[in-house]
Amino acid sequence: MTSASGRMTDAGQRGTTMKQSSEDNSHGLTPPPAPEDAGAPAVSEAHAVPAPPAAQQAPAQVAPADQFAGVPTPPAPQQMPAQVAPTDQFAGVPTPQVQGSLSFTPMSTTSKRRVKRTAIVLVAIVVLGLVGAVSLMFANWTRTPEAQVRQYLDLLADGKASAATAMVDPGLPNDQRGFLSDDVMASASARLVVEDVVADSTSGNVRIVTATMQLDGDRFTHSFRVSSAKPTMGFLKNWKIEDALVTRVLVTGEKVNRFSVGDVTSSLDGSKYSSGTSFVFYPGVYTFTPVDTGEYVSADPVKQPVKAGASDFLTNSSSATVELTGRYNDKLAQEALNAAVDLTNSCVTIPGNINKACPYAVQSKHLSVLELKSAPTSVKQDGPGSDTYIGEAVFSIQSDSGFDKSPHDEDATVRVTVKLDSDGKIQLDSAGKPVFDVKFGF
Repeated sequence: MTSASGRMTDAGQRGTTMKQSSEDNSHGLTPPPAPEDAGAPAVSEAHAVPAPPAAQQAPAQVAPADQFAGVPTPPAPQQMPAQVAPTDQFAGVPTPQVQGSLSFTPMSTTSKRRVKRTAIVLVAIVVLGLVGAVSLMFANWTRTPEAQVRQYLDLLADGKASAATAMVDPGLPNDQRGFLSDDVMASASARLVVEDVVADSTSGNVRIVTATMQLDGDRFTHSFRVSSAKPTMGFLKNWKIEDALVTRVLVTGEKVNRFSVGDVTSSLDGSKYSSGTSFVFYPGVYTFTPVDTGEYVSADPVKQPVKAGASDFLTNSSSATVELTGRYNDKLAQEALNAAVDLTNSCVTIPGNINKACPYAVQSKHLSVLELKSAPTSVKQDGPGSDTYIGEAVFSIQSDSGFDKSPHDEDATVRVTVKLDSDGKIQLDSAGKPVFDVKFGF
């Protein structure tokens, strides 16, 4: 009994020990080995020899024995933690998605800014494209034949002759462009007033544009030929005016060899038989002033409207004629009177009386009386614009031979003609006095 009881006791202890070992293993500890089964004397737990580890089994979970109450409980074995939602500190890290579900990954601030910039650039490109297209349409809409003509006429209306010439070349040699200047147009008392500009209804490369204008209250029209020119950058339309709005003016001068308009001066043929000289002007009301007429000729300025449309420029015909007329002044008349008196006085002297310029009645060597009863006191021109002045003198004569020996008066007309050079100017002597041809006669 005792032996059996002892074996049962040992078996119980071993069972308890195995349970404790299993419990310890579950906590990561190795329990002390049980005492030897056969013939081993009982020993205390403090002096027990460790036994080889028993094969691991899956023991039932029991509470730890009292004898291990003083031993610290080892930490529980690591287990796989349950899936939980990511905390806020990982908000920027994309959350793994379960396969088969649909979700969107939130964009970072940098990505949002990049997308925003891209969108702005695209919108700007579209807007610029639309603006460019509209601008191109507007530019071509304003670049029309009538717009080109109006721009040209506005330059002339503002007196900008140089800009107008640069825009539409008149096709003249340089020596004929003298009066196509800003100074000349600035001197005009009136310039163009543009009323209307209308193009024809055709759609070809050559258009006819008709402009209605006023000059000093006088309305007139002029037609321009406008042709299509090479586009700018390949798509901006251009038009070219073929005919400049210039006009030829015929200027004639009588006793006038030079004239000025504004600050520009030119020469002309002032001879009596000249048909005049042609000059080119832009439209306007100009004052033609004779210059360099000298001390003995006076000439008044002439105001003349000059407009296009009344003549064909290409045929060299003129739409206006300006007549500059000079007249001998009182100073020349006085010089002519002096010359007449000098000859008259010489004709009552001997042998001056035999000069062929003296009256025929006094040209004798057989005169007993030769006196000057009255000398010329004045002279006048022998007709309007004449180069000859006439005066009257009276001689008292008496012959000492022949049939008529009684004294008598002899009336005589003295004629003083101004000498002119090849240009129609008054000839002057070394003292600057006019040269005359003086004689008595008819």
